[in-house]
Amino acid sequence: MAESGTTADPSEVVAEAAGCEIARRDVEARLRLSGAWQEASAELCYESAVTALAEKEGLSVGDEQLQQAFDEFRRSRGLHKAEDTNGWLKAAGLAVEDVERLVEAGLLHGQLAKRLVDDSQIDAFYNENPQRFEYARVSHLIVAEEGAAQELALSIREEGEDFGKLAREHSLDESTRAGGGFIGLVTRADATAFPPEIADRVFSASVGEVVGPFAVAAGGYCLLRVDEVGRRPLDDSLRQSLRAELFAQQLR
Repeated sequence: MAESGTTADPSEVVAEAAGCEIARRDVEARLRLSGAWQEASAELCYESAVTALAEKEGLSVGDEQLQQAFDEFRRSRGLHKAEDTNGWLKAAGLAVEDVERLVEAGLLHGQLAKRLVDDSQIDAFYNENPQRFEYARVSHLIVAEEGAAQELALSIREEGEDFGKLAREHSLDESTRAGGGFIGLVTRADATAFPPEIADRVFSASVGEVVGPFAVAAGGYCLLRVDEVGRRPLDDSLRQSLRAELFAQQLR
């Protein structure tokens, strides 16, 4: 087995640990193996495209705006003093200019997104993709046998048995049993573990409705109680997220 980082060229040493020198080439190899290298490369290509388009559109970042963004970057990492920032940069092998390039790209991205994606486009996307923004709060109950699940479903629907009480008594899911089977909020993206027809029933259910039983991949049969259903409102936070998404689609 090849040894790593033990005979590195001094000019290429980026770290030392337990008397072992870590070479730049070894760090690069590990990043490539983990996929982090490719991810960072893709981000840099995207930022380059943003910068080029911003220049074409006549957009730029002022010194005051850049300084504010730099300060926010520092605070987000707990770097509240100049010496803290300088120490962090030195330990990371970075310069102030590296951080400035990053935050400037973010600011240009925001400016471009506002210019190229208007509210009407966001409204249209939101209205044309209603399922994406659906959510439900659900509780579940899992038992080993389908027959037992059907009997429990019958007792809940026709005899008015309390779902939470039955979940505490019978559910095989130890992580939710004590809480009466409560899972919490799920979205369409979270509901991929459910069969498609079950997901459709959950998001169109009435509050208090019990869905199932149905088989689950981990084994057993599941009943779901729908505690709340709704659609995420198009608030400022979601609008900002969708603006960035739609802009990224345009850029690609």
